[in-house]
Amino acid sequence: MDGPGLSGRELRILTEIENQLRVDRHLDRALRTMRHGPRWLAGWVLRAVARVPVFVFSLLGALSATLVLISATAHSPAALTGFSLVWASSIALGTARVVAHRRGIAP
Repeated sequence: MDGPGLSGRELRILTEIENQLRVDRHLDRALRTMRHGPRWLAGWVLRAVARVPVFVFSLLGALSATLVLISATAHSPAALTGFSLVWASSIALGTARVVAHRRGIAP
């Protein structure tokens, strides 16, 4: 800190506040065991998705179109399964990218 430290009176008041808060055992335990929760993980995932290049989305779209054409002509369950996996992943990545953009998370 650049400024002066706390005065004696301020330190006593701070100690009293801390002692009063320690009486609440649930709050004390929650503060001692505090960790990064799911919100931190969600932010990390959104930042990672925001860095995915647009080229990857174009590639997923082309692959999805190719697989749907193959599954339509060959009537192959494997091609249809491949299409559904590629399509679902591209929709999930696209949605996450839009959410990241709307939240202002820069790539």
